[in-house]
Amino acid sequence: MKKTNVFLVRTQYHVLMSVNTIFNNYKDCNNIIYYLKGRIINDFDSQEDFMVFKELERNKFGNIDFVNQLKEINPERFFFFQENCSETLFIINKLAKTDIIISLLQDGTKPYHHYRKKRLLYCILRDTLNDYKEMFKRKQVALIGFHNNYKYAFSKEVDEVWLNYPEKYNNRTRKKLLQLPYYSQESIAFSNKLFQFKVDFDVESILYLGQAWKQIYWEREKEIFDYLIKKFPNKKIIYKSHPNSEPGQLDLYNDYENIMMIRNKIPAELYVLTMKNTIILSAASTSMFAYNETCKYYYTYKLYHFGNIFTQVDIGNPTDHIVNIDDLNEIDF
Repeated sequence: MKKTNVFLVRTQYHVLMSVNTIFNNYKDCNNIIYYLKGRIINDFDSQEDFMVFKELERNKFGNIDFVNQLKEINPERFFFFQENCSETLFIINKLAKTDIIISLLQDGTKPYHHYRKKRLLYCILRDTLNDYKEMFKRKQVALIGFHNNYKYAFSKEVDEVWLNYPEKYNNRTRKKLLQLPYYSQESIAFSNKLFQFKVDFDVESILYLGQAWKQIYWEREKEIFDYLIKKFPNKKIIYKSHPNSEPGQLDLYNDYENIMMIRNKIPAELYVLTMKNTIILSAASTSMFAYNETCKYYYTYKLYHFGNIFTQVDIGNPTDHIVNIDDLNEIDF
């Protein structure tokens, strides 16, 4: 009898990571991907007999009914991405009392950051209290413990953590660490079809992966584009916006002839893996973990060291292929 795995996903990035994990590790299993309606607007469908997509109502899954549904399925593993959610904390607390393996999949660069959070105890107590308030509103209760969102894999229920760079991870909570597989050609082809990704742009353009910035940082980002246009006047720039970017941030570039703005919600990794012989930049996007040997990679977050975003966190770059630049002059083909 085939084993079963369940994946709980909230974003298109989560879908991409789940699909790739399945193709590389679990094609011999039944795999169910639950995705949140509203957070993900796509209607996913799979023609593969080892993978099925199921929709979940947003904010209506952190309850005992869904837990019982999972227990009835009785998967070998329950995969999830985000601990900073009372619904998820409720679910893994209940599943931890079973033989189901609780697996945390890497979400963003957060596992590699070092936090210097001010008023840490206050933040932990506040977040924990908010979790319990949300559970009471749903008339569901679980003893989830303290919510320390500044220590990755803080939940006692987590059995294992899947990472791109487990050797660079500070395993303070002493979890079992597993290597996330690299993108296979098979999983990329499936994902391209799943997200209806089409290459309708010059793959040798400069690729910039946007961040959802507060307004204080918009002008600095604009300065980076002005520099790129001046230094590489014959190069088109593709700006792949972040799904949470404000329209005002993106509208700053409406009159830029050299910039092609892409505002869809297709995972940026699919763009990264498609580019050829060019440069790829972002402040600190996880999408740049996707390695394309024909391209050069640059993180620009050091150019944003004002305001308060980077005063309480050291950005982690566990890769060998991404260069952290201190000056725009370091960018070159």
